[in-house]
Amino acid sequence: MGQLGYTHGDLGWSELSTTNAADALDFYSALVGWERKGEPMPGYHLFGRDGEMLGGITDAKSGDGKNKTPQWMPYITVDDLDDTLSDVEGLGGTILMPPCDLPDDGGLIAIIQDPQGVATGLAQYKKQA
Repeated sequence: MGQLGYTHGDLGWSELSTTNAADALDFYSALVGWERKGEPMPGYHLFGRDGEMLGGITDAKSGDGKNKTPQWMPYITVDDLDDTLSDVEGLGGTILMPPCDLPDDGGLIAIIQDPQGVATGLAQYKKQA
């Protein structure tokens, strides 16, 4: 992810859960020039462009092994995740997933739902040097 994604309010990471992650990455690579940036865990494909990480694509499976509906999940960068989450419910939203650690001590993420029922992620990243 580039430096633009680290400013409060930026869309800093996007994640696609779909029925075939490898095929989806092939499609978007051909369509807009995304590059494969690795597979840090089985079935989770990182993508980016020009040396920047932009997001991940994963095969979406529900607990019973059936495919879930494909969807994009944007992550909005925040300076202070706890402070931002304290405002969610007062503004009519819901916390769907409380804060959890990103791999490699990269920061924290949480998932919220806005008053219209749309889910989105929030991310507090470690400051980049």
